[in-house]
Amino acid sequence: MTLNGETFDCTALDADARSPWAEARERDVGFRAVGSEPGWHVEVDMGEAPQMRLALDYGQREVTVERSEPFTGDNGVTGYRGEVDGEAVELTIRREDCADPMSGEAFEASATLDFEGDTYRACGRFLWD
Repeated sequence: MTLNGETFDCTALDADARSPWAEARERDVGFRAVGSEPGWHVEVDMGEAPQMRLALDYGQREVTVERSEPFTGDNGVTGYRGEVDGEAVELTIRREDCADPMSGEAFEASATLDFEGDTYRACGRFLWD
């Protein structure tokens, strides 16, 4: 490729690379959100008391809430609450347009995670049909 007189070598993306969203859907994840600064993501399984998996600090810390409790609040707010080693975990989801600040990618929901005194913000998608 040549751009402004400068030539660059381009490499095709790995054709076998899978989207983490598609992989999550195949594992029956019902909701997935991704945030940045610090990089983190959460996956909530389907079901009445779903497992919730957190990958915090750019994936350096993984936390699993074995059973979470769904809740509904005002103005279409939903979410999940649980506990890990005596620490409360709460994921609040709002069905509203959300744009990833790093990539600009559009999402259908915003998510806020409160855990260990920290608040994490992200954008996410519901993965069920």
